[in-house]
Amino acid sequence: MTSEPPKGIQQNIAKSYKTITDKEFDNCSKPVAFRRLLWGLCFFNAVIIERRKFGPLGWNKAYEFSASDLSISMKQLTGFLDFYDEIPFQALTYMVAQANYGGRVTDPQDRRCIETLLLDYYNSDMIDIENHKLSPSGKYFVPPDGDRQSYLDFIPNNMPFNDITEVFGLHENADITSAINLTDTILATALSLQPRATSAGGKTQDEVLAETCQGIFEKLPGMLDYETAKKKHPVMYEESMNTVLHQEILRFNRLLKEISGSLKNIQLAIKGEVVMSSELEDVGNSLFDNKIPDLWAKRSYPSLKPLASYIVDFVERLVFIDKWIQEGKPPNFWISGFFFTQSFLTGLKQNYARKYTIAIDLIKWDYEVQVDSKVDKTKEAPDGAYVFGLYIEGSRWDVEQAALEESHPKVLYTKMPYIWMKPCTEIVEKHSYECPVYKTLARFGTLSTTGHSTNFVCMIWLPIMRRHDQAHWIKRGVAMVTGLSD
Repeated sequence: MTSEPPKGIQQNIAKSYKTITDKEFDNCSKPVAFRRLLWGLCFFNAVIIERRKFGPLGWNKAYEFSASDLSISMKQLTGFLDFYDEIPFQALTYMVAQANYGGRVTDPQDRRCIETLLLDYYNSDMIDIENHKLSPSGKYFVPPDGDRQSYLDFIPNNMPFNDITEVFGLHENADITSAINLTDTILATALSLQPRATSAGGKTQDEVLAETCQGIFEKLPGMLDYETAKKKHPVMYEESMNTVLHQEILRFNRLLKEISGSLKNIQLAIKGEVVMSSELEDVGNSLFDNKIPDLWAKRSYPSLKPLASYIVDFVERLVFIDKWIQEGKPPNFWISGFFFTQSFLTGLKQNYARKYTIAIDLIKWDYEVQVDSKVDKTKEAPDGAYVFGLYIEGSRWDVEQAALEESHPKVLYTKMPYIWMKPCTEIVEKHSYECPVYKTLARFGTLSTTGHSTNFVCMIWLPIMRRHDQAHWIKRGVAMVTGLSD
């Protein structure tokens, strides 16, 4: 048996207080500080559990925080308050965000987020300010000091029954994201139960599958010309992009061969000329459901797109690489078009290191968001590269202010302008947000054989308004992606 936490901030905090005994509640030498910080701890526990419903916008990876995390954190709170004259907020924050709850958190950006969230509830304002606000509107606040029963009475009478998005630090658009995630889960379950015998048009699955395979096969171009690339763009010490191009060609050709081969085999299997193996059957079922087959995904770049959109995107990437082969290195780069984006970034660093005779491990990245209308798309960047094709989630880029700004209502993703990725040795600190870049909206990835995450690309510093700090955008879950899911 498992004990699932109740839904909603109000119910979650109520459950936490019901598990605390009167003896535990009154067993501290600093009773007021303990009770108010305990409220902050229970509130924090509820917030991080409820953030899971927002998917990657809440956490890159869904973590199973348990009652034991709250219990040990409460005991540590009692012990630290009894032992020290001054309240050791730094030690308390470390134990909760890095050791107790943080012990389950494996993603670096999630670890950054959980500590940022805890700082809102473990601070001196919780103790010193009466009815201290825990959300911008003030609908969530610290209750007056009292016994345990007074807190239990406060919860249903003074807290909203339905969660308000602001309490999580997220934009109102996050509710739309949560609803989409729930809908996708329901539809995926319904799709898995769909009968395979006939389609809505009266065609059998084999007939639909044969048409789908033929349609995809006609859209696919031929193999990328590796021999021509080696002649036109030989491996050179001065130009690492040629090596990047060669690696991309090999990866894309390997995927193209896999896709073409499986499509041919399915067509032959439908005709009865080859055996329909279980592997081919899985591919056929995925094609019928408009999903990317697992056989392709093993050799593919990360993508959340449905099959039809995936094929369009794949062909666009092949055209991008083929144009590079035929016409030479592009003046600016479609960063979303790379199979392995990290090799492109390493290539830029190598070019800079060799040009200025600098050790590559001393090179850092600086970033400058451009105004698209002022970018000469026919000229290369002096150093590094101009890149385009990124989308931002959780906020938008304000062109006039040249800084991050709140998203427009009902607009979940916005396209970023060109960004100048500048290798350098010294970075001038600015008022900015360190924004993670991922390949897909899922954000979480697995470690590949190279030691890189299969999804994470890099961190890019984006200027922010003076009225905002970095914590604001961390709680918003702001990130950039190279590709959307449609």
